[in-house]
Amino acid sequence: MSWFRRNDTESIAKERLKLILVQDRALLSPSLLNEMKGKIIEVINSYLEINQNEIEIKIGRESRRTTLEAIIPVKGVKKSHR
Repeated sequence: MSWFRRNDTESIAKERLKLILVQDRALLSPSLLNEMKGKIIEVINSYLEINQNEIEIKIGRESRRTTLEAIIPVKGVKKSHR
């Protein structure tokens, strides 16, 4: 069963390496990326009730372009914006 864990660890390491490479290509430092994520969450949170514990924001690479993917579970629209 330990070889299954190694594969999980290997896939996690590959994803982390991909993220580092994409960050380098996009010229985003980790601190700038974290700041950007915080601002995105802040703006969305001003309009929607969101589950902040389940937010995923990733920068990826598709073909020859860099992409930003945000998965933000929405609980509802804030009353002030209905």
